[in-house]
This record gives sequence, structure tokens and C-alpha cells, in this order.
Amino acid sequence: MKCTKGASYERISKADVGDEDGVIRQGEDTAELAERRGIPLAGLLGEVDTYEVEQMSERAQREMRQRVERGLPPTGPRCFGYTADGAELVEDEAAEVKDCFHALLAGASLSGMAARLNERGILNRNGRPWSYNAIRGVLLNERYAGLRQYRGELYPGKWPVIVDEATWRAAKYVLEDESPAMSPGPGRRWLLSGIARCGVCDDGTTVTSGSRGGPKGTRGLTAPLYRCRRTKHLARGTEPIDLTVEEYVIRRLSRPDAVDLLVDETSPGTAELWAKAVALRSRIRSLTDAFAGDDDADAAVFKAAIRRIKARLADVEAQMACLQRARILVDIVTAEDPAEAWKDLTLDRQRAVVGTLATVTLLPGRPGRAPFDPRSVRIEPLQGMG
Repeated sequence: MKCTKGASYERISKADVGDEDGVIRQGEDTAELAERRGIPLAGLLGEVDTYEVEQMSERAQREMRQRVERGLPPTGPRCFGYTADGAELVEDEAAEVKDCFHALLAGASLSGMAARLNERGILNRNGRPWSYNAIRGVLLNERYAGLRQYRGELYPGKWPVIVDEATWRAAKYVLEDESPAMSPGPGRRWLLSGIARCGVCDDGTTVTSGSRGGPKGTRGLTAPLYRCRRTKHLARGTEPIDLTVEEYVIRRLSRPDAVDLLVDETSPGTAELWAKAVALRSRIRSLTDAFAGDDDADAAVFKAAIRRIKARLADVEAQMACLQRARILVDIVTAEDPAEAWKDLTLDRQRAVVGTLATVTLLPGRPGRAPFDPRSVRIEPLQGMG
């Protein structure tokens, strides 16, 4: 006979619980009753324990669901930017969180953001220095947009928000997109490393940064260089090249028509673009999974469907690229003095501006000690940036 969650369990569990030796007496009587009825004691106790665990789990799930529906903040470790109960903002931390979101969407790297916070002595919620992954975790956290995830669904919360939902979705898209144009790369030391192309290869190969020793008698001194990523056929000093590119950027963004490069970020549909991109990517994954698990699926039909969805996704991404471009360029385009605004940008922001405006190709310099030739730096405006 097996003890269930019904009457048998109820009869046994009520045995002599009011006696002075309650716990011991209850155990003895339960064992006696089980023995008389031929019920294995170990199985009985296992059933009772399982039932109690299930009851506790159900209660916890009900409580969690109620908190979600009431819009209460999650429990657990304190979230950076909020008080321990999650109901109020810690203003100085909230300001840092908001700055990180805006910096990401303006082209900053996660490593660069972490380094700047650490340099300023801003520690994370555990009192430790920031890391790449810690910054990424903050920017992916829907809680900052007043949202809470429960069983795969997002629910609105009633705690104060730090960024709006459109900003959070934009950050999430940038961080989860695998294309180089959207994903923020590692922190860099030089303006064009990983951006400028090698004019000798002339096939899209980018340059990396390096150095060479200084003149004799200057022990320990080195000169920074841009080198071809593949071979040693290109090695150019960074300083005159960077100045040439900076002059181009400032000149382009100082023109009266520079405002045409911006779009209205507050126009209706901004949030919908991010949501639509996520939905289309999800559909591609779902179709791919379904095709992989169906031996009778028609490959031609599958490819046609994927092609149509990817075309729609490309259109959405093109619109999002315009929004990204505006965030990257707005600080300079709207400044009274674009040159000063350029100098005030962090290096990763400057790199994002260059990558948004033009393709830079480095050609070999003149041999020997010939003067620098600006024509050896080929700057070609990207489509719509001329």
C-alpha cells in the first residue's frame, strides 16, 4: 500500500501531536500504524517529505507571482543604483548607471567604462572594482527600465526607473548583436587600431598598434606604430596619422549640414524597432530549430522563409543604425565648438565617431626621413556621411 497526499497521509500525520512527548510519540505511533498496515516506513517518510517540499515550493511560487503582479522589486542582493529593499534610488549610483547606458549607445566599450569607473574610485555593489562582465551585467539588467522577468516574460514594476525601456532595449541589442558594427569591442589605446585598414593588403585587413625602439642613447623610449595585422609590410607612426584623421572629423562635423546626420531619437517607433529586431531574430532561431528536428521538412521552403525574415531584419537594422549614428555624433554636432567637444570625448567615443563617419586606409609612408605626407592616409566617407 502506498501513502498518498490524501486521507492516509492525513490520518497518520495527526497521531498524538498534542502529547507532552509530541515529536517522539508521533514518530512512534506513525511507525506502529505503518507497521500494522504493512506500509514500508522509509517509503512513507519519503512521501511525507516530498509532499512537504512540494507544498513549500508551491507557496514560494505563489508569493513570487504575487510580488511580480503587484510590481514589487525583486528580493536578494542589492542592485547597484537602488537601496537594499529596491524601492528607492541611490542617486549617485543611479547617475553612474545612466551614464553607462548612454556611453554604450554612443560607442563606448565595456572595458573603457569599467576602467573609468575604477579610476574615479567608484566601486560595484560588493565594494569591488568594476570588470567587463560586471558592466555588461548592469546594462543587460531589465530592472533599470522598471521591468522584471518572470518565467520568460517581462512585467512592469512600481520602483523608480533609471533609463526608459527603449534605452534598455537598445543597449541589450548592441550587447547581444554579434556583428562587429554593433558589438562594442575591447578597450584600445590608439585612435585607429582595429579600425584603419592596411593599404598594402587593400582587402579589408585592419591595422593593430605596436611600437619600435627610440634612437640610440634613449634606452627605454619607444615610438607607437600602426602595423598591418598580417605582416610587417606596413609600419607607420601614430601621431601624424591621428592628427590627420582628427582634422577631417572636426572639419566634417563643423559644417552647417552636419545636423543632417542626426535623426530624431524621440520619434514614435524607436522602442518598437528594438522589439521588432528581437522578435525577428527569435523567429529565425525557432524556424531553424523546427527544421533541424523535422526529417520531412522542405529545405527550399525553409530557406525561402528564412530569406524573407532576414530581409525584414536587415531593414530594421538599417533604421537602428541611424539611431546609433545619431547617438554617436550628437555631442559634437550640437556643440558650439566641435573641436573642443572632440577633445572632451573619451578615446572609445572618438573611435566610434571615426568608424561612423569614414573608412580610413593607411598607405606606406615615404622612405627615410621624408616629411609626413597626408595623402598617405586615405579617408573615404561612408554612405550618407560625405
